[in-house]
Amino acid sequence: MKTRIERSSLPDLAVLRKLLGERADQICQGARLIDADAQGPTGIDLIIADSDGRPVFVDIVLERPLEVPTLIFDHLDWFESNKRLFLKAYAEEGVRNTGSPAFVFVAAGFPSGVMRAVGAMEGIDARLVRADYVLVNGTGEVLLEDVTPDGGTREGTVVVRPTDDADDGSRTPIETKPEETRTEETVESDTVRMLLDLFRSGVDGLDSRISQLTADDSIVCALRGRPLARVTVSSGSFTVLPGDQSENPIVVSDRVSLERALNAVVSLFVREEEPFLAEDEDRPSTAKLRDEERAGLAEIWRGGAAPGDAG
Repeated sequence: MKTRIERSSLPDLAVLRKLLGERADQICQGARLIDADAQGPTGIDLIIADSDGRPVFVDIVLERPLEVPTLIFDHLDWFESNKRLFLKAYAEEGVRNTGSPAFVFVAAGFPSGVMRAVGAMEGIDARLVRADYVLVNGTGEVLLEDVTPDGGTREGTVVVRPTDDADDGSRTPIETKPEETRTEETVESDTVRMLLDLFRSGVDGLDSRISQLTADDSIVCALRGRPLARVTVSSGSFTVLPGDQSENPIVVSDRVSLERALNAVVSLFVREEEPFLAEDEDRPSTAKLRDEERAGLAEIWRGGAAPGDAG
């Protein structure tokens, strides 16, 4: 009999939750299902346990993969506050090691900024799993692939920021030298380092031509030489100076202050959109974003203004 395989969109949450529960050992080797419908207050869908009795929390994020870095800390905060109760509730199911839980996020795909942020985290077992759904002779099968980037490496690299234009060979790569990474290494807090990665990814996503250069112990984000923000770092926070102004700095040490800093940079970009783009008349204005692009930016800024939305 000839086997017919067709790729299909992922099923709804209830079906996907059931399929993942049946494949606990594929999510984590040697794991078994503990709770098939956890309905955790922070969005946890499934709870499985590995062979050592360590809990593994599975969060299906089909509609919100951009929120993964924030969700990691939401889940951690919830778990730390309820660890004793959690152990009591699931001890009979074999959960006995609550010292270092793992968090698995499942989606059809993950944005590059999320991949970078998760890869930069240290001391947290967070994994990204890409799910595909295929029909084999009409029967649905879910295929899982762990796409978690390797973390902990901060080697110098050469990065070419992509644009919609064809590369004619004249574009100059932005080189990050090994000694330039000392600025980020000043940060001692893993949480603040993650927030800094999120800030840089958010600014980078605003316009592909924005450069981020390290100089004089600070990170300068600029578009065609016009500064969008200057970032200085310390051991427990980083400070964002929007534009080239030295007043009203925003000290970032948590998610609330991160949103303020991102919104300040976005607002500056919106107000000065024409000056920023005037030198590139052949490139479509950011004000003419497609609906799906506008929705993507709105999700990134979590309610902040997206380019072209200024009244």
